[in-house]
Amino acid sequence: MSIFEFLTVAASIVLALGIGKLTSSIPYVFSVRKSDWLHALFFVFLVIAHIVVWWRVWLLNLVPSWNILQFAVLMGSPLSLYLAATALVSSNPEQVGNWKEYFEGHSHWIISAIAGIVFFGLLRSYVVLKITPEWWSFAIFAIYVGAAISRRRMVHIVIIFPTILYFVLLLSRDFTAS
Repeated sequence: MSIFEFLTVAASIVLALGIGKLTSSIPYVFSVRKSDWLHALFFVFLVIAHIVVWWRVWLLNLVPSWNILQFAVLMGSPLSLYLAATALVSSNPEQVGNWKEYFEGHSHWIISAIAGIVFFGLLRSYVVLKITPEWWSFAIFAIYVGAAISRRRMVHIVIIFPTILYFVLLLSRDFTAS
């Protein structure tokens, strides 16, 4: 087993915990009586984001050597995803009476964690890959920082669609791995 494969086990465990958190809450999030379409879109986004991050972690297999800083940066996105998943679906999703009200009360935590995903993606480019990230990654990060500060539902509606598109584009751009 290479050092890279050893390090990715930790990232995989955290990503699996996030996916587990999301999938175990599906019956509650998509309950007809309690559901909110915006909350459901953020839910779908986080599932896609888990897949994208998990896939893109493997693309780091070409990094010739690793150090503790690079490992910490590698773990940043999975940890941010787990925090976003936990904030989005609550520790006790069965006790949430209305997902719209829940989302509005927790949106700053959810969106801050999503900004963390993008932030660690930027850091990964610099620290692990030693390349300059694309300009639009900085734009997405700035948008999410602004959206985390805002509590306006319209801001959250506006940002979710390009965010899903952004992550789908990341996945499609890196569709195959070797």
